[in-house]
Amino acid sequence: MQKKRIPILLSLAFICSGILAITSIYRLQGNARVINYAGVVRGATQRLIKQELLHRPNDDLIEQLDGIIAELMTGEGENNLIKLDSRDFQACMAAQREKWEDIKNEISDVRAGENSAHLFESSEEYFTLANDTVAAAEKYSERVVQQAAIGLLVLTVICVAAALITAWFTAAQNKRQLALKKAEDENRRKSEYLSTMSKQLQAPMNDISELLYVADIENYDLLFLNEAGQRNFHVNEFQPGMKCYKVLQGMDAPCPFCTNHLLREGEIYTWEYTNPIIGRHYLLKDRLIEWDGRNARMEIAFDTTESENEKIQLKYMLDAEKMVMECVRTLYQEHDFAVAVSQVLAHLGIFLSAERSYILNIRDDLLYNDYEWCADHVAPQKDFLQAVPLSLMERWYPYFETKGCVEIENIELIRESSPAEYHVLKEQDIKSLVVAPLEHDGKLEGCIGVDNPPADKMQNIGPLLQTLCYFLLLAKRRSENETQLSLLSYHDMLTSFYNRNRYIKDVEALKESRHPVGIIYLDINGLKDINDRHGHAFGDQILAESANRMKQVFEHGQFYRIGGDEFVIICQHMPRDQFEYSVRKLRLSFQRDELIHAAIGAKWAEEYEDIQHLISDADAKMYEDKKEYYRKHSTSNRYRHHSDEVLRLADPHVLQQEIHSNHFVVYLQPKVSSSDYTMVGAEALIRYQPKEESLLMPASFLPLLEETQLISKLDFYVFEFVCARISSWADQSKILFPVSVNFSRFSLAQLSFVEHLTDICKKYGVSPGLLEIEVTESVCEVEGIDISVLTSELQRAGFNVALDDFGTEYANLELLSSVAFDVLKLDKSMVSNLTDNKRAQSIVKSIVELCAKLGTRVVAEGIESEEQLALLKSCGVEVMQGFYFSRPIPAEEYESQYVKDTPGD
Repeated sequence: MQKKRIPILLSLAFICSGILAITSIYRLQGNARVINYAGVVRGATQRLIKQELLHRPNDDLIEQLDGIIAELMTGEGENNLIKLDSRDFQACMAAQREKWEDIKNEISDVRAGENSAHLFESSEEYFTLANDTVAAAEKYSERVVQQAAIGLLVLTVICVAAALITAWFTAAQNKRQLALKKAEDENRRKSEYLSTMSKQLQAPMNDISELLYVADIENYDLLFLNEAGQRNFHVNEFQPGMKCYKVLQGMDAPCPFCTNHLLREGEIYTWEYTNPIIGRHYLLKDRLIEWDGRNARMEIAFDTTESENEKIQLKYMLDAEKMVMECVRTLYQEHDFAVAVSQVLAHLGIFLSAERSYILNIRDDLLYNDYEWCADHVAPQKDFLQAVPLSLMERWYPYFETKGCVEIENIELIRESSPAEYHVLKEQDIKSLVVAPLEHDGKLEGCIGVDNPPADKMQNIGPLLQTLCYFLLLAKRRSENETQLSLLSYHDMLTSFYNRNRYIKDVEALKESRHPVGIIYLDINGLKDINDRHGHAFGDQILAESANRMKQVFEHGQFYRIGGDEFVIICQHMPRDQFEYSVRKLRLSFQRDELIHAAIGAKWAEEYEDIQHLISDADAKMYEDKKEYYRKHSTSNRYRHHSDEVLRLADPHVLQQEIHSNHFVVYLQPKVSSSDYTMVGAEALIRYQPKEESLLMPASFLPLLEETQLISKLDFYVFEFVCARISSWADQSKILFPVSVNFSRFSLAQLSFVEHLTDICKKYGVSPGLLEIEVTESVCEVEGIDISVLTSELQRAGFNVALDDFGTEYANLELLSSVAFDVLKLDKSMVSNLTDNKRAQSIVKSIVELCAKLGTRVVAEGIESEEQLALLKSCGVEVMQGFYFSRPIPAEEYESQYVKDTPGD
């Protein structure tokens, strides 16, 4: 076929050339005829014009010229002319025909006797157009000739190139065929050589002790299996074509773990596998080879069963050691012994793949299944193994002493010799078990065991249990010691109440709680006098009796003795009405007693964010109760409700020293606009920090300072601190908001109170308008204070005045009618009562409307929930303050969070 390509190609080229030549000649002949007839038109027209000028008409010639001109333009007529595909020629013919029509008109005029000059002039123009027409036809014909020549040349070049390419391709194909024939001969020789080598290699492959086989990688036919493989897999007569997965793995389809797809030319793939037919573990090496011209996998298997068993044993020991360490870690990290033991038994049972793991303890010569773990599919037996006679273990004692543990691989073996033991074990669906003794100082206290572990693990369980026994006994002793220590650390031996340590711990835990809670703070009045008169033993009886009364009234409370004569009761989840009823009952039990008197403060909350705040409120109420007692019993001047670190403040020198030492810390609580929650001010509050780890609330020290009339020192210290901070913020170009400061009645009663405040403001260059002085209605009861006059003096000096604690038992509307306060602060007791009290909501709304008419701003304190916030906004309250927005925070923290630069700075 290749030899015929060139003649065929040349023949095709010749035919194409002939067709092209004939076509070109035909076109040239047509063009020549057009050129000729264009010239004929010109000559015939000249003869016609001469005849007409000589007055010899020739209508036949005119008719012939009309036909020729039309045929030159359309290619249709009796002269076999073609229409030239030339725009120039057609344009000239169109102009010539138009001029021909003019000449025919003028010939008619000449025949009619008119002047022939016009005919002569038109003929000259016509002859010029005829010349242009002939030239256009000639030019077009020349172009056609050139195109034909170029076409013939291109066709010739293409044919020659095709012939050359065909010749080259034919030569290349011949060369390739020679190479292929040579390769085939080489492959045949190589195949014959490999076949010979394969037969020669099979002899040593049969001699090696390792299993070796060759299998086709496409159809899994066994091509070769050495004698060792035939012996191991019981192949009596090897027949090539047997499937490798059937002979070697006992499967009916290719192995899912087959390595064919992992093999690479020239590489050895190594892996391990335990054969399911003969139960031996092999190290396998696979390689791609060619076997009798087929792509095959050769695999050599090295028996590593013994070393694998040793490796498995070592891994088991390491895993067992890891499991024991995990159990030890659990025993020492988990202080609840019961929880720790449950986790240890789970670790043990899961590790051993057992159905149950348990600990039996001996009490009163009976066995008790105190701890148990069961696998998911196993029913617990703990409830059925209680108070079991100790005689069940009599057969085990000798084994405990000699072997250290009891191993029963099959309980059917003891059916006849120990029927009672067999019966108990059979009822628990126990088929095998391993048990180790729990001994302390030579005394058997119980045992630890596992039921129905796998048979292959039985021999290794005993030492593992004995190791765990040691650590379990240590953990048990530690738990017992911790229990005793906890009893001593967290309980008061006199009253059986929790002590202060437990109180601190429990209060810390309650910070995360969000349920109703009631707090009772109780202090025994006059205990020191009782101790002085009757002795401390009698005083202890008073304390014990007081504790009994508390327990009788509050059966489900948590009781704490936090000081010598101070008690706290925490009642969780107790309804408010029940709590208040119990408080009244407790008060009544002490009021009826002529010897034992107690000051009681109580506080209940539906929910809270700061448990310490509730306790402080209860403490403050207890203090008010105690003050009433000491007013009536002035013989005692010892205030036992104050701690020693607070009592020191009764000394003016000590108080001054504590102020200079910065042990009194000023906190600030933001005030927020209810419309957009932006900050509009703050309130300054005081805290006492006698030690770094101790921070006391105002209720712990302000009452003492009021009673000793030293509180003014602290009032002016807070005011000066606030002025200094405002001055510092102003120097830093910060945005300034008013800060309110509380003053006690003793400070307000000073004659130069307003002047003193003004001097401090001048000292720091602070506008009084940035300070808000808070007063309470209770100052009206203080002799020497006219609250109306005092308010006017403060306002004239530029200060704002706020009526604090409005809504408590002291505040009243009459005061609003007589004093023009700038601010009225709703007490948090009114706020907390809003959510479920429609009357309270109406009252607050009326107060806000009244204050709006009086020009007094309203601030709501103690907001702790979004519901309270929404209700207050609906009532028209403009400014909010409370834990919902921010707790009171140290001044430094307030400055970093809320004091911002003025815009543009």
